[in-house]
Amino acid sequence: MPLYEYKCRACSRVFEAYTRQSEEADKTACPACGAAAEKIGISLFATVGSGNRSGSGGSTCGGGSRRSPFG
Repeated sequence: MPLYEYKCRACSRVFEAYTRQSEEADKTACPACGAAAEKIGISLFATVGSGNRSGSGGSTCGGGSRRSPFG
């Protein structure tokens, strides 16, 4: 589920919430006052690091410490 940013229509507080794309923004309420909120967009926090992560596998080419079995 993606993390979206919302802005409260009543108190203007900006907050993040996990919602499915099929859910409407009107169903998301402000955690501070409970009023309806409008979806601003997808949170940058949700998109950062969604690609390749350091140390999670991937290519190990070059500079390795393994020796060839052939000498």
